[in-house]
Amino acid sequence: MSKKFPWDYHPDLTEERLVTVAQMIVDGRQTAVELFDEAAGDNGWTLGCRAFQFGRARILRAVDEAAHPWLDVIDRTLQLIFTIGEVPIRIYRGEAEEPTDRTRRHSLTELKQLGFSFDERDEGRDLLFRFAVETDVDGSVLAVKFVGLRGETAVLNWDVPLALDTATGAVGRPATESVELKAPSVGVRTRETKTSE
Repeated sequence: MSKKFPWDYHPDLTEERLVTVAQMIVDGRQTAVELFDEAAGDNGWTLGCRAFQFGRARILRAVDEAAHPWLDVIDRTLQLIFTIGEVPIRIYRGEAEEPTDRTRRHSLTELKQLGFSFDERDEGRDLLFRFAVETDVDGSVLAVKFVGLRGETAVLNWDVPLALDTATGAVGRPATESVELKAPSVGVRTRETKTSE
């Protein structure tokens, strides 16, 4: 049987848990997008830093408040490695199918935790588990995917089912309300002939 869902790799990776954590990440990024102020000096770098930190803070707060007994942290630094049950996970912004060298790096603590979480013959043992946050040009979230990376390949690539607000306005402005339009008149176009005056 081919493994195609996160819970096929490890029972701790349930849909409910993955959605809960992904929503924290999305909420953090959305707050950063809403606070973005180009006139004050914000740019793509500051947006990215704030978006990561805001998501990180939500995860750390949930751990500190024991909001979810299955959520824990093994590295509280800016690298942030957290666990869902026994499985170590990190976050990156970018396409799930195109992980960068930085995304594919792993720490000793992450490797040790993977060794505890998976049997040595289990194919999940050599995967790096990540939330890939795919964004629009303004930094807002288009999709969140839970991936299992083996080298440059996303062996597992699962769309986290989130109810993302798809209505957007121009960059930096909220969408306006929709407007009802009358049905267009449709017919065969006629040729106008030129008349001499």
